[in-house]
Amino acid sequence: MKICFTADKPNGLESVLSYHFGHCPYYVIVDVEGNEVKNVRSIPNPMADEHNPGDLPAFMKEQGINIIITGGMGPKAQQYFEDYGIKPVTGTYGRVKDVLEEYLHGKVSYGATEATEPHEYKKDENDKIEQLKKEVAALREQLADLKSVLKRVEEKLK
Repeated sequence: MKICFTADKPNGLESVLSYHFGHCPYYVIVDVEGNEVKNVRSIPNPMADEHNPGDLPAFMKEQGINIIITGGMGPKAQQYFEDYGIKPVTGTYGRVKDVLEEYLHGKVSYGATEATEPHEYKKDENDKIEQLKKEVAALREQLADLKSVLKRVEEKLK
């Protein structure tokens, strides 16, 4: 089974999940047999800047992806993935390794979320928007770190 995760950086299993599948900078593709990771690779999103509806689901099908796990995805995109036989899982957060482990052990309890459609912004707002995007990415990384710490604490308490 091939599982694709959206990612902010190409750090394999250490990558932090990106919120939106279509505009994320990278994908982390994990080959899994049973619950064992066989291969991990990070690839740039070839359509991060621009794509038509259905382009990315078709690309994922060509890559042999069975499941895509991301923070958010609109309902049309989810339908495209389902039409290609790819299961979309949304509402996730954290590091790829943690979310993968939760998914493989049936502990994914995330609610479905929809990504916000991109808006047209005035040119003078672009700098502020870029800064906010960087701050959001930094917050996601901090949240992923906290989730990893919480997991270690829970394991010690068992």
